[in-house]
Amino acid sequence: MGSAEIIAKLESGELSLLKSFRVSSRGLLKGLVLGPRPSWSKVSSLVNWTLGLYAMKFIVGPACRFTLWCILLGNKSNAPTGDKCNPHDAYWQQKRTKTVRTVRRLFPDKVVNAAAPIEDGKGLIVGFNHPSLHEVLSLIVWSLEQFPDRRNNFPTNLPWYESLCRRANDLRNIGVCITPLITQSTFNKLVRIHEGNEKARDAISKVSEALLSHYFSVAIDFERTGDNTFSAPSAGRLTTIFPDSATFYGQPGAVKLLPAMSSLMFRIERANRAKRANVVFLPVTIVPPGFRAKWVNGLKLFRRYTIIVGEGFSMEEARELGRGIDHAFLKRLTENAPVEMWYPNASASNKENPQPSGRGQ
Repeated sequence: MGSAEIIAKLESGELSLLKSFRVSSRGLLKGLVLGPRPSWSKVSSLVNWTLGLYAMKFIVGPACRFTLWCILLGNKSNAPTGDKCNPHDAYWQQKRTKTVRTVRRLFPDKVVNAAAPIEDGKGLIVGFNHPSLHEVLSLIVWSLEQFPDRRNNFPTNLPWYESLCRRANDLRNIGVCITPLITQSTFNKLVRIHEGNEKARDAISKVSEALLSHYFSVAIDFERTGDNTFSAPSAGRLTTIFPDSATFYGQPGAVKLLPAMSSLMFRIERANRAKRANVVFLPVTIVPPGFRAKWVNGLKLFRRYTIIVGEGFSMEEARELGRGIDHAFLKRLTENAPVEMWYPNASASNKENPQPSGRGQ
């Protein structure tokens, strides 16, 4: 089954990948009694996974769909028919404006533009640090407001996607195209839950690769039409931008960074061999309120976040850097972040290491 067919079946409700990967209570009990003693990590992953799915199914998902229903409430006699998003349509422009107003009340933010204006027609790859869940919604409304005629390709972790995909067409018409991904954290949980089951692991890997390929395909299409694609290159909901000081300073033995920016760059370049890609890689730094606290990965309703738009990399600059764009991009994200957000224990370590120039000092 190809990625397009998987997406279509998910949106129509014919398929649920989460149910496909689920371990039944009877199967779990049988495995615990008759099988080898399960590892603590497997039990812990299963409990967290089950609780998370129940929260998405009965609380978060319904709340998000209800909010979207409220935004779309009203006379639909003027609504265009069909499933193609027309960003210039007056009806959906009105709904975009209503979306911005509604979400901003719940998730206020302060936008600081530290970059030159983006030229019309240039596609954007927007990379952001991911300290919480709040900034996902903040970035969507920032883009809807800043670029009212653009579509937005926003990667969504599979549990979130399955909670929202029934309204995917309405979201597309507003300008928000959610694309499902199995994040590394979710992949690791699923693999631990199905520990010892090679068939299940292969199935999870194939679906993960298919969804990632779909995300890249949408990004290439959006680049060609001058729209926006979002990515969280640091991955995971982390309070810091770099995983450790060695990676920040590029020292030997540093943790290998996820090739998020470079993978997008290379795929876009290969898809545009006959024509130079017209794209900007834009770093956007998210500074949550009370970022010094350890637990900032929630939604934080009504708390004001700061969105700092940094200076972007042109396609030519990204091409010259090659795989180095991943490190350079995260470095630029740190320039507008408080020093405590650079990497764990940064405020103590920065006294012993040279610091880069930037607003983070």
